[in-house]
Amino acid sequence: MTVGEKLIAVSQLVTVEEGQKRGWSEMSPHHVRTVTSRIEAGGIGVPTRRVFASLEKRLGYDSPTFERPGASTSARLEKDELGRVDYLGHPGHFVEAAAVRVVDASFALDCSGTHGVTGTPVYGTLTSWYGNSEASMECGIVPDRTKWFREAYDLVCPVGHS
Repeated sequence: MTVGEKLIAVSQLVTVEEGQKRGWSEMSPHHVRTVTSRIEAGGIGVPTRRVFASLEKRLGYDSPTFERPGASTSARLEKDELGRVDYLGHPGHFVEAAAVRVVDASFALDCSGTHGVTGTPVYGTLTSWYGNSEASMECGIVPDRTKWFREAYDLVCPVGHS
């Protein structure tokens, strides 16, 4: 099982010039990747609620935490914006980014007595996501390489500012 944050969107690069007055910048998201929640079990239908409840219990999360099958981060981005930012006249190049927490897990489910199945475990995989994280960063101040926003920095910040 893997659990971690993945970048889903970045903003345009915003440049603030020396002496530029304060002002709000609208940060529109540009898709980087889409994460769609899904369960795959070799074509066999599995009880979605049971699979998610088991995963959430194992991870110590309150149920329900993860988005159910079919939920996509692209729908989240369509209704959310990265917001408005005022860099307070601080000169530099800036970028905003958004991420979600993603889980990829394998599972074995005992479906005894369900749909006529007789004690044979069903094996499958689950991918899902929850939450959102946003970050504002300045080009020229390199973020930690282990962070999801390092990817945003590398995508948007001009060469020579990393």
